[in-house]
Amino acid sequence: MVKKVLIVIPPLINSDEGNGFSPKTPVFERYRLVSPVEPTAVAANLINRGFEVKLFDLGLYTGDRFDRLTESLATSKPDALVMVQSVLTFSTAQDWDGKRVFDLARTHCRDIVTVLTGSHATNFPGKAVSEGVCDFSIKGEVDFAVGELLSAVNVQGDLSSLPGLAYRLESGELSVSQDYPKVNLADLPLPAYHLLKDEDRVRYAKVLEFGKIRFPEKSCYYRDIMTSRGCIMRCSFCCVTHMRGNTQKYRRKSLEMVVAEIEAALEDGIEEIHFFDDLFARDEKEILELTNEIVRRNLRFHWFVAQGMPLWPLTRNSLEAMKETGMYRIICPLESGNNRVLKEVAGKALSSVEHHHDVLLWAHSLGLEIIGLFVVGMPGEERYEILDTIKFAEEHPEIDYSVFSIATPMIGTRLIKQVTQRGWLHDTDKINRIIKRTVSLYHTEAFKEYELGVIRAFDWDRINFSTPERQAKYARMVGITFEQLQVQREYAKSTFYRYFPDYDGPLSFKDLYDQPHLFQECTPKIPG
Repeated sequence: MVKKVLIVIPPLINSDEGNGFSPKTPVFERYRLVSPVEPTAVAANLINRGFEVKLFDLGLYTGDRFDRLTESLATSKPDALVMVQSVLTFSTAQDWDGKRVFDLARTHCRDIVTVLTGSHATNFPGKAVSEGVCDFSIKGEVDFAVGELLSAVNVQGDLSSLPGLAYRLESGELSVSQDYPKVNLADLPLPAYHLLKDEDRVRYAKVLEFGKIRFPEKSCYYRDIMTSRGCIMRCSFCCVTHMRGNTQKYRRKSLEMVVAEIEAALEDGIEEIHFFDDLFARDEKEILELTNEIVRRNLRFHWFVAQGMPLWPLTRNSLEAMKETGMYRIICPLESGNNRVLKEVAGKALSSVEHHHDVLLWAHSLGLEIIGLFVVGMPGEERYEILDTIKFAEEHPEIDYSVFSIATPMIGTRLIKQVTQRGWLHDTDKINRIIKRTVSLYHTEAFKEYELGVIRAFDWDRINFSTPERQAKYARMVGITFEQLQVQREYAKSTFYRYFPDYDGPLSFKDLYDQPHLFQECTPKIPG
């Protein structure tokens, strides 16, 4: 009988097993932490069903995380252990099967029921069950699915009707549901943040993403909140639709639900909120409805949209409204400096370079911190179009910091279908052996892998840190010292040479532009 449930939140970067890290990796590069947005939703539903629930976030620890987990298992003696990702669609999360976690659980808790959810369960349905890693796996959104499973286990009910579930039949055969669980956001209870122990609250305030664009600059007492799920766009490099299920459309929580979460967070001592939506708003109306309600209720907190603010709904009026309610940073998914790439290659039909230009000018005039997100290396992107992106970043000094991500063909994306169909990617396991968006895993006639690496390491450095003033502002925005920034800059360059140890060519894409593929055989060395 399952009564006590331990929800284990996997780390976004499992540094204990390497995954791109080396002994020289700076400490502030090792942490990737997001509030337990979806685990607290699962926990709340389990509590409503009568289960006793505890949370354990592996991301709060590095070297001693499994010792800490062992202590938690020994203390709580759970009947079931469930792994639930902080946010299902956070794209840097690993496809981690949690074998070490489940092995520990079975060692310390006899007959424990083990359940895997998240990226691995969704990308490889049933694989972990077939390999004996866990008893059950559930793909997609599991807010209610975990409770439905454990309740069925307790009454020895029929499991065949549970969507998203993979398990072994009595015959030993593997049963894998082809359906995804469906979640009506209106049915979600208030997230169960009350389960966090005082020591966990302290650690969440101390273990911050230093040196990252989501760093809570205004207050270490912050929380991530989702106001919606899904997206109306179908960007070529995005796996949101795959992770949440193709049949689930874009859904928004009611304004009352969102404000209730905000108020609960503020009552809990939270001073800064990061909205962690797949898509924060479809249009200006939805933005203004939220800002007007924040004003009406006189709620005061610092905030920004952590996964990137959709740009097409923005006007100067909406930006002013957001700033007046506490937004201080705008993370702009600019993606490309070329309209054809935006619309035809990336799939952002509602975006344009001209509007992006206007948004940057409006945001700068309002004194907002501006972070620009760019993606290079998509199939169909021409060489001169990549150069357009570099020029756009250079010609907009309003951008305080530009991120150049290399298109990574993650499972479930249109991108991975394109590169595998063309024979450019033969080993999909490579995706999990790199820090995603760090190195290209394929090349086209327009670019080579090392050229994209030059952009990410060296053009990135040149564009972002050209003056002491820009260096100082960036360091302040992401919570690091000037000295740590220099370490970060050198680390970016050393990462490039880790993948391309033999490269000795130009350190700017502009210089490479007229000398295409100078180093034809220079391919990345991916860690084994």
